[in-house]
Amino acid sequence: MIPAERQEQILTDPALGPTPERRAGPWGFWATLGLSVVIGAGYVVVQTVVVAVAVIAALQRTPNLDVHEFGRQLARNGLFWSVAVCAGAPVTIGLTVLFASLARGMPVRDYLALHWRGWKVIAAWLGVMLLFIAFADAATYLLRGRLVPPLLEEVYRTAYFVPLLWFAIVVVAPLAEEVFFRGFFFRGIECSRAGPVGAIVLTSFAWAALHTQYDLYGVAVILVGGLLLGYARLRSGTLYVPLALHMAQNLVATLEVVLSLSLTPYAV
Repeated sequence: MIPAERQEQILTDPALGPTPERRAGPWGFWATLGLSVVIGAGYVVVQTVVVAVAVIAALQRTPNLDVHEFGRQLARNGLFWSVAVCAGAPVTIGLTVLFASLARGMPVRDYLALHWRGWKVIAAWLGVMLLFIAFADAATYLLRGRLVPPLLEEVYRTAYFVPLLWFAIVVVAPLAEEVFFRGFFFRGIECSRAGPVGAIVLTSFAWAALHTQYDLYGVAVILVGGLLLGYARLRSGTLYVPLALHMAQNLVATLEVVLSLSLTPYAV
C-alpha cells in the first residue's frame, strides 16, 4: 500500500516521473481502453457459448437445420436475448470490479462512484429522464409514425418466459452496462487528459456502438441518451443516478412494447 503522503505527492507532482510503484489512482487512458477490450472480449466469449448451445440444441431436434437462417431468427428471439444478457452480465461486472480493484490507491467504491446521494437526487434526475423520453418519443412518432421498432415487438412475442425478459431488460442489462460504461470506463477517461467532457462523449459513443441491433436512427437516440447518462454521472458524482435513469428508460421502453402489441392483432 502506498503511504498517503506518497500518493498525494505522486498525484500532484508530474515532474517525479516513473517510480518503482505504479501511479496511484485510476488506470490511464490507454490502459482503460485495453482493459475495456478484455472485458468486451469476455462478454463476446459468453455470447458465443450461448449461441453454440442454442445451435447444438436446435440441431438435435432438426439435423438438417439451416444454421444461417436459424442464426438470423436467434438474433430476434426474446428468450435468447434474455438468456444471453443474464449470462453475460456476471462476466462483465466481475471483470470490471476485478480491474477496478487492481488499481492502486483508489477503492473500488470510489473507482466506480458507488456513493449514495439520496432519493431526492435520483428523483430529480428521473424527472429529467422522463422529459428526455417524452421529447424523444415525440420526435420518433413524428418522423416514423410509430414508437416501437418491429424488432422489439418480435423480441417480446418470442420471449416465452416474459418475466425473464423483463428482468434482463430492466435490471440486468442496465446494471452491467452502467457498471462498465459509466463506472470503470468513465473513470479512466475522466482522469486522463480527455477529461470529464471526453469521458461523457467517449462512453456515449462506445455505449451506442454496442446497440448494433438497431438502425442508424435508433443508435442516434441511444447516443443522445448516453450523453444524458454521462452528464448525470458527472454532475451527481454517483453511479446510482445513471443506473436508475437507465432502468427507468428501459422500463418505459418495455411498457411501450406491451402497449403497442396490445393495440395490434398480433398481441400476445
